[in-house]
Amino acid sequence: MSIKKFGLVLAVAVVAFTGCAAPVSNTTPQPAETSSAPSEIHEHDEDHGVPVVTWDAAMEAEVKGLAVDLMGKFARTDVTARAWFDALQPRMSADYQESAQYIDPGRIPVTKILSDPVLVREKGNPMSVTAEFSTDNGPWVLSLHRSGQEEPWLITRIAPKDS
Repeated sequence: MSIKKFGLVLAVAVVAFTGCAAPVSNTTPQPAETSSAPSEIHEHDEDHGVPVVTWDAAMEAEVKGLAVDLMGKFARTDVTARAWFDALQPRMSADYQESAQYIDPGRIPVTKILSDPVLVREKGNPMSVTAEFSTDNGPWVLSLHRSGQEEPWLITRIAPKDS
């Protein structure tokens, strides 16, 4: 190959190579703007399948009532294991059902609920909540989770607060 042809091939290769490179920008990228306003409504994100879920005063009252009912059923130590499980089972998550099937209600140390629940939840997360109760066996927690606005609240955990 002659030097003239080699130079031409080299020039074409350089042009082709530099044409593939991204243009250089002299500007510094700016951080995305975020809103600092609190929001308790999660809009549906079609790309990620995130459901619309809200938390308001009516939902808080509903969850408190449900937590009282479920904790009362949990603390029934005078029933058979089958009756105890059947009373709670419709509101158990699959994982909690797996472990709850081995609970002997006669061995549950809680027999009296001494307070209304205090709800504790992560700010901005209307899908999970923990209800804290005072009992005759110290503080206990009942954790609930739902997978969508119209989905039922399901028990994920009932245990002493410090466990």
